[in-house]
Amino acid sequence: MKILLDCSPAKIEAYRVRYGVDFGQLRTPLTNYALAPEPVMWAADNGFFTEPDAAKWLRFVERFDENRERRPIFVTMPGIVGDAARTGELFEYFKLRTNELPRALVLQNGIEHERIPWRDLAAVFIGGDDRFKSSPQAIAAARTAKILGRWVHVGRVNTAARVRNWIGLADSIDGSGISRFDHMLEDVLSQITGTHPQKTFLEIA
Repeated sequence: MKILLDCSPAKIEAYRVRYGVDFGQLRTPLTNYALAPEPVMWAADNGFFTEPDAAKWLRFVERFDENRERRPIFVTMPGIVGDAARTGELFEYFKLRTNELPRALVLQNGIEHERIPWRDLAAVFIGGDDRFKSSPQAIAAARTAKILGRWVHVGRVNTAARVRNWIGLADSIDGSGISRFDHMLEDVLSQITGTHPQKTFLEIA
């Protein structure tokens, strides 16, 4: 399970050295950090959970064409928090603006009632409210994604308790807390590596 940090390249490198972990980078139009150099893998969030600004997101995404040799794992498409139907509509509207970039659909509450456009996706991003993030509906959609060979990313994972639900299933996680506070990052790392005191008997990815 890869941890993607919304941090500057210098901070990511410092964390890689300090913890001996191959961290990746999650870039957003909100913090707008520079792209970390290789070998750091990266993905793009849309910033809509905090600031739903389509124009800012489009300007952010258009720059990625300058880095075709460093393609992201995924580019998160716009969404409406907690509303799968409206998020699906935004996906269809904006997908042509991403050219050939690998798209991620944010899975929201109600996704079990919606058709997921798998052929247009490189990844799914588990969003929605806190209850949805550990729901059977979110887990089922993520398992379907894995069967189809799509990347599974989970957002807002800032505690060991939350990461436990996704060990062995998620390919990557992010969280504003683990990007800002060492003690939160260390708590999540201990769960992934199997050293957390409340670790369950789950397979480590």
